[in-house]
Amino acid sequence: MKQAIGIVAAILFIMLIVTCGEKMTEEQLYAQVLDYQEKQQWEDVVKTYENIVKAYPNSEKADEHLYNLGMAYAHNVKKYYKAIETWEELIETHPESRLITNTKFMIGYCYANDIKDLDKAREEYEKFLQEYPDHELVDSVNWELEHLGQDISDIDLQLGDDAESTTK
Repeated sequence: MKQAIGIVAAILFIMLIVTCGEKMTEEQLYAQVLDYQEKQQWEDVVKTYENIVKAYPNSEKADEHLYNLGMAYAHNVKKYYKAIETWEELIETHPESRLITNTKFMIGYCYANDIKDLDKAREEYEKFLQEYPDHELVDSVNWELEHLGQDISDIDLQLGDDAESTTK
């Protein structure tokens, strides 16, 4: 009986070693990210995205993973310079990505609203306007430039025709 228990324990131990040594697929890692996001375990979200980016740099979704990693750095763990560094990596390694314009906007936004480096924010926003004068984010960039350095609570936001009736 003791010998049978020992054999079963040895088999379970070997299975544990083998399964722990297997590389998780990109899809498995992304499923982990979603689980961590649902649980609001932001450090784990960041670590798992870092693992995806490192393990799958040439994936079809590598640009999305870099973008989302930058967003997690900026919005969830408040590591703004790390977010910008990650977004700059996306720009450098995936220059044809559909996420480039959003990425460049977010760099300016992060400098303006999180880091409060207004000169750098202005520089990034002006580069955006030069590179993408007809992009749908131009209005947002112009708004950011117009209100650079202002606290959002100090800005009179116009909500349209109903704004007057809702403030009375």
